[in-house]
Amino acid sequence: MQFERTFDNAAKAYDESRPLYAPALYSDLFSYQPLDAGSRVLEIGLGTGKAAGPILKTGCRLTGVEPGGQLAALAEEKFRDYPNFELQNKTLQEYQCEEGCFSLIYSATAFHWIPEEYGYRRVYALLSPGGTFARFAYHAGQDRGRAALTQEIEALYSAHMPRSGEYREFTKQDAEKLARLAEGYGFIETRWYLYSVTKDFTAGQYMQLLSTYPNHMSLPEESRRALFEGIYEAIEKHGGKITVYYTMDLELARKSSVC
Repeated sequence: MQFERTFDNAAKAYDESRPLYAPALYSDLFSYQPLDAGSRVLEIGLGTGKAAGPILKTGCRLTGVEPGGQLAALAEEKFRDYPNFELQNKTLQEYQCEEGCFSLIYSATAFHWIPEEYGYRRVYALLSPGGTFARFAYHAGQDRGRAALTQEIEALYSAHMPRSGEYREFTKQDAEKLARLAEGYGFIETRWYLYSVTKDFTAGQYMQLLSTYPNHMSLPEESRRALFEGIYEAIEKHGGKITVYYTMDLELARKSSVC
């Protein structure tokens, strides 16, 4: 539960700095699982609602579970004009609901916080026969257009936040592996997709983004200050802007209609 609430202290920064999901992702999702006013949908880890807008616009009844109080408050304000929106300020483990009632359950850059076996089995139980589980996320990539800046930032991480192994992009093999994972819990008709988007940040905006990363904020204060100040100065030196290249993945799986 502690990890699931980890973004709550940076709720406003999270909402302002994290990217929206690619429109093509929703097109593929809705092609696989059409939604309308008769559909009942559950989002696991709603956050501030970064993924919920296109879902709500289908007219479906969306319930979002979000344990962070500040995150939930921002989401409630954002979607106050949607009568088809319900928010539960709880973890998935705390949330109580009858089984077999959701047409779609999805989780956006949040499902990795939930123990795998519990998460997949709970989702399968909550879905109606023929219902869909959609797992999607984004993965921040290096600035490909500013090699010198990227090299300086990597040197700063090596000095102040040593990591095992070099940076590796999220690949189609990673997406396929996640899609196949669902099959081990009884899901069928698995599919996966990848999307690429970019987002520009000023040095100040990038500091705000970094403040939403738990592994950065858990650094010792001296290391964190040196890392953040070094990255800020590097961005300013190289033109005052950094571009994050995001890879977004979508994995889809269906509960059998024969139960």
